[in-house]
Amino acid sequence: DFGTNPEMAADVVSSVRGACDFPVIAKLTPNVTSIVTIAQAAADAGADAVSLVNTFLGMAIDWRRRRPILGNKLGGLSGPAIKPLALRCVYQVAQSVDVPIIGVGGIGTIDDVMEFLVAGASAVQIGTANFYNPSVSERLVDELSGTLSEMKVHSVDEIVNAIH
Repeated sequence: DFGTNPEMAADVVSSVRGACDFPVIAKLTPNVTSIVTIAQAAADAGADAVSLVNTFLGMAIDWRRRRPILGNKLGGLSGPAIKPLALRCVYQVAQSVDVPIIGVGGIGTIDDVMEFLVAGASAVQIGTANFYNPSVSERLVDELSGTLSEMKVHSVDEIVNAIH
């Protein structure tokens, strides 16, 4: 599985890098022993940025019928439940890998955005929250601008990785 093997991840990134001129962003699975190792392999192979993280492997069971609820048995867990885990991944990669990070996982409020930024993300991606509120991204851009103004911060770069 190329997402969990550093050499295979590097091969995929390198192949994509060689085939195109646009920025290459590697979206990484958190279902690995070391997210830092995979992120470093992607960066070394030419990724312009990494996106952390994709869904966590999960399962739901109908105990009454004694069978998995999902047709594939296992599926991806996303949304607010994964935020602390995704923040940990962003924080760890930001400490060790010199590549921009797009933080993903449970973002729905300005506090979530700010946590990912100070943990080391240069940008954020919003997924699940869009299903509940399709205008959440626009709202968060406005709130980010207001929050930075209140803090007298002129650029997001001033707070990225601020807890390191």
